[in-house]
Amino acid sequence: MKRFIIVLVVLTVALATLLAVKVTRQGERQKGPPGSSGIVEGTRVQASARLGARISTMLVREGDMVTSGQLLATLDCSEPDSLVAETQARLDAARAQTLVARTQAEAVAFSGRAAQRQARSQKTSVGSVEAQATNARRQSARAARLEPDGVMAAAQRENLDTATEDLSRRKAAAVEMADAAGEQAKAASLQATAAGEQVRVAEGQVAAAEATLARTKVLQAECRIVAPVSGTVTVRAREPGEVVMPGATLYEITDARDAKVTFYVANADLGQVAPGQAVKVVADAWPDRVFTGHVRRVSPEAEFTPRTIQTRSDRDRLVYAVEAALDNPDGALRVGMPVEVRLVPTNAGGTGS
Repeated sequence: MKRFIIVLVVLTVALATLLAVKVTRQGERQKGPPGSSGIVEGTRVQASARLGARISTMLVREGDMVTSGQLLATLDCSEPDSLVAETQARLDAARAQTLVARTQAEAVAFSGRAAQRQARSQKTSVGSVEAQATNARRQSARAARLEPDGVMAAAQRENLDTATEDLSRRKAAAVEMADAAGEQAKAASLQATAAGEQVRVAEGQVAAAEATLARTKVLQAECRIVAPVSGTVTVRAREPGEVVMPGATLYEITDARDAKVTFYVANADLGQVAPGQAVKVVADAWPDRVFTGHVRRVSPEAEFTPRTIQTRSDRDRLVYAVEAALDNPDGALRVGMPVEVRLVPTNAGGTGS
């Protein structure tokens, strides 16, 4: 009986000690900075197909680590490949047409310059014949004055009249040739303008073909599904041989380097939380290591305490969700890992660190 009493006393003292420790810890927690538990989250990015096609290969599996730009899957893109080949052929033809148009334009321009030189030459010839005709008319008039006095023979005067008439005819012919050369020069100028327009049209066709080729190559490149970010493959949604529609998700990649956690603070502690404020995080997997971060966002709306979250006080059921960005350069904090988050109290006029 005496032994039983001793055991009972020892158990009572032990229970009282444990209760005192628990009450003391609860009091310390109530006096300490606000915080709660949460689950580590990462940035989830989907690797999707832009085209509708059949999957040729799926190269990674769930749990694999991938880097940004790494090839994840390939699609059967026979149609885009054919479009690229067709567009390339059209581009080559357009470039050849442009070369022909430029050559024709150069030939027309050369002919135009030759026509202009000929027109100038004909105008010069008209001037020369005009001068000769003027001189002949003067000599004929002089001969007409001198003939009655017997100074100049009648035959000589007739020769001068004949020469004058001949020069007049030559002048008329030269004028007609000059006019014809001028018309040819104008026609050559119009042809040169038309040839220039043909060159511009051909160059426009080349530009359009180049743009179409670039677009088809973009579509062709979409047959290779690459990792949009570095991280861990958390979802492999498809398998080789399946036909996917545009926008279908093939993989989901989680980037744990941009880690975050959502925790809750009680309504009474809301005044102690501000965006940019430092936080300290302890993970169950790393009990001796303290991770740091900062408050990214405080929810503008209150809600009731979620059943899966325990705040430091159950007396106030209204809480606010707080999202904090975590420093996770070595990836020690993994997605889904439970952690305990505590706010670092702010100093007067600044944010604590």
